[in-house]
Amino acid sequence: MAMDGLSLHAMLWEIRGLLGARVDKVQQPDKDTLLLSCHGSDCGRVKLLVNIHNENGRIALTRDTAENPAAAPAFCMLLRKRLIGSRITKMEQTGLDRTVRFHFSGRDELMDEAVCSLVVELMGKHGNAFLLDENDLILDCLRHIGVGAEALRVCLPNVKYEALPLQEKRDPLSASLEELSGVDSPRSLMNGYMGVSRQIATLLLPDGLSDEQRGPYLFDTLQSLKEGKLSPCLVPGVGPAPFRPLDRSDAVPFPTLSECYDAWYRERDVRIRMLRETGSLRATLEHALKRCENKISAFTGDLLSAEEEGRLRLCGELLLSFHGDRPKGADSVVVENYYEFPPVKVTVRLDPALSVAENAARYFKRYQKLKAARAYAEGEMGKLKEEQLYLQGQLVALNTCENSDDIAEIRQELIRERYIRPSPVKGAARPKAGRSMPLHFLSSAGLSIYVGKNNEQNDRLTRNAPADALWLHVKDAAGSHVIVDSKGMPDQQTLLEAANLAVHFSSQRNGASVPVDYVPRRYVKKPSGSKPGFVLFTNQRTVFITPDPNLISTLKKGVKEY
Repeated sequence: MAMDGLSLHAMLWEIRGLLGARVDKVQQPDKDTLLLSCHGSDCGRVKLLVNIHNENGRIALTRDTAENPAAAPAFCMLLRKRLIGSRITKMEQTGLDRTVRFHFSGRDELMDEAVCSLVVELMGKHGNAFLLDENDLILDCLRHIGVGAEALRVCLPNVKYEALPLQEKRDPLSASLEELSGVDSPRSLMNGYMGVSRQIATLLLPDGLSDEQRGPYLFDTLQSLKEGKLSPCLVPGVGPAPFRPLDRSDAVPFPTLSECYDAWYRERDVRIRMLRETGSLRATLEHALKRCENKISAFTGDLLSAEEEGRLRLCGELLLSFHGDRPKGADSVVVENYYEFPPVKVTVRLDPALSVAENAARYFKRYQKLKAARAYAEGEMGKLKEEQLYLQGQLVALNTCENSDDIAEIRQELIRERYIRPSPVKGAARPKAGRSMPLHFLSSAGLSIYVGKNNEQNDRLTRNAPADALWLHVKDAAGSHVIVDSKGMPDQQTLLEAANLAVHFSSQRNGASVPVDYVPRRYVKKPSGSKPGFVLFTNQRTVFITPDPNLISTLKKGVKEY
């Protein structure tokens, strides 16, 4: 869920130490995210995260690092010019709306005082961030919105900034006990008071409270938030909350609300960024896979033509043996099928414009055409099945990408396999992609489990693994190579954990009773000239796995790159 107004109010209480802090660095990892590195006497060295994504929108301090694009966007360059070296002088929220204005004061090139402000609007799909001058003129913004029928306002440089209108609702932090005692459901709280999302409203009004307890509990909780007395926690299935819910014993407490948001959104941010960066590759692979599947479907029809081939050949041979009189203009003749005993009468269709011999030749020509098509299909079907599995594996690999190096490896492989064309920049050296590494997990027995994230990693992982290590792969499906760094067969629990990882990082992650082959690595061979990620193995055994999400979550806690 995106941050609501009440949580935003709590966050501003938490980051109030930023007042007076100096901006040292500005980054824009993606089109929705800004990172301001600051230092101050009250906050130390911190990074302020601003995210306007419609689902992940929030303002918080963060300890996470993010990859930056090779070339900084124009908005980021402007922020660097205007904000680096300036100090944060004020932070203000408009009521309990999801709008915050950060005021900055610094010096320009002539050492004169220069003030500006950064307005952040966490409004779902309408979210935006504006850099304004001292007269509220837009210097630039993250999302440009021009004049149009659906545009509520113009968001372009050199246009006067127009604040969004406030909702006609009451402020829950200023409501009295008597007013809040009349709130009887989360819906009535959302409809009557501003800044409260559905999730937070549900947590503020738990089901176990009586009518007499509901009002005082709501009033006390809101007053604590108003005074900055926070009890941050992460509620499973709901998300971060600035207070500890009364009826949720499973809520996980956190030292700060920022750490709570980091924990909740860390994987979501990576997933969204990877979906954006892999969009063009995904479209290319899906198009190639669709074309491959169409060929397989067409060739499957050719392979099923054996019965039709036999019929055409029989008709041709029976016509050649026909010596009777054919009625003028007849479109069929009745002949005896001498391949059966006793012979039976068979009706053979004819083209009235052709003679019997010419009709026989026509049947033989169609027979030869179907026979050749079936022979060609038999030769191509194996290649197409291999290509289909390869493309499915690449789509699985895109889902496991965690950084730009992972994507770069897949892109270079697709260039080598001629699925996409290279696009070198003339007059400039092509940037070298870093070498990404397989994922590393620790089993419950303390054994290392490695999982390849793409074909290059799979080949490297399998090639470099010890001969007595255990190798696993989902049977007859696209997926990652998994290596258990054990000297011989590991314990049963480690085997099940590794098999779960093999299913999780495969095209069968949503299946049930998925077969997983496992074998010592010494029995795994890579044929010369085969596609990346393709191997052959013998002496395998199979275990059937229904993926356990809880087990995967437990293993993910110990994940790191190897």
